Amino acid sequence: MKKSIKLICIVILIFFKNNLVFSNSEIEILFKVDNEIITNIDVEKEKRYLIALNNKLSEIPASQLNIIAKQSLIKEIIKKKELNKFFDLNKTNEHSEKVAKNFYKRLNFKSEKEFESYLKNFNIKKKFIMEKIKQESLWNQMIYDRFRYQINIDKKKLRKILQKKISNNEYKNEDFNISEILFQLNSNEDLDTKLNVIKKSISELGFENTANIYSVSPSSKFGGKIGWIQKNQLSEVLLKEIMQVKKNELTQPIQANNGYLIIKLNDKRIVNKEVNFEDELNKLVNFEKEKQYNQISNIFYNKIKQNTYISEQ
Repeated sequence: MKKSIKLICIVILIFFKNNLVFSNSEIEILFKVDNEIITNIDVEKEKRYLIALNNKLSEIPASQLNIIAKQSLIKEIIKKKELNKFFDLNKTNEHSEKVAKNFYKRLNFKSEKEFESYLKNFNIKKKFIMEKIKQESLWNQMIYDRFRYQINIDKKKLRKILQKKISNNEYKNEDFNISEILFQLNSNEDLDTKLNVIKKSISELGFENTANIYSVSPSSKFGGKIGWIQKNQLSEVLLKEIMQVKKNELTQPIQANNGYLIIKLNDKRIVNKEVNFEDELNKLVNFEKEKQYNQISNIFYNKIKQNTYISEQ
């Protein structure tokens, strides 16, 4: 019975593919991720979505933007396939509303209405965005549920580091506005070659567009933007590299557990405020947790991607 259903599905796919292409080539099947079809319409919509998040993507060659959109769709479909094993994706997710609020604030919109109005410029509806936010929220929840016992935070060590900085008058209320590119090496790549490719891309397309292309961090959709982060939240390794660069300069690649990190210093400022030790410690702990969860998320995604069949049509 299963074989018969599968055969029928294949026949339908071939029929629609032939007829859609025949019909003025308005709709074409571009590729498949397992059994899910991706058309040129899907890619065009994804391109509008990505440009809405990072306007500078509109400046890059169309062929490059197509690749970015395809990669974004592939990642989304692979995650969705895994999420279907654990969640009913048709149900509403209350946490998504909170994530959505942070989402539009990260894009510097003051209200949800202002964000919705902005999306109309790209012919994108709020529902489309909310589905993406819900999926990403559920993905993060799944990663937390499955791997929370692998998170290792040495709170005593972080406490000592913070105490040492304060006692040595090294602690300042200094904030950095940063962006990042977290990249990985494929089996046939070496660091110098990959780094030269990324630097060339930054020179030609800009940092934000290069982040969209090469970064595996969740920040990639926002052009690698992290925003303002306090000095004491950074590890000694990151802080050392950032302190060596000037505004709009890049750090040398910093080795991370799941790749290499390039930081761009967008701006810095001195903030006059009293230091609450426990609050600052909690920020350090949360920052370290997020970093470890992102590392685990990337590793897990790459693992399931290897078992996914992706075919160009």
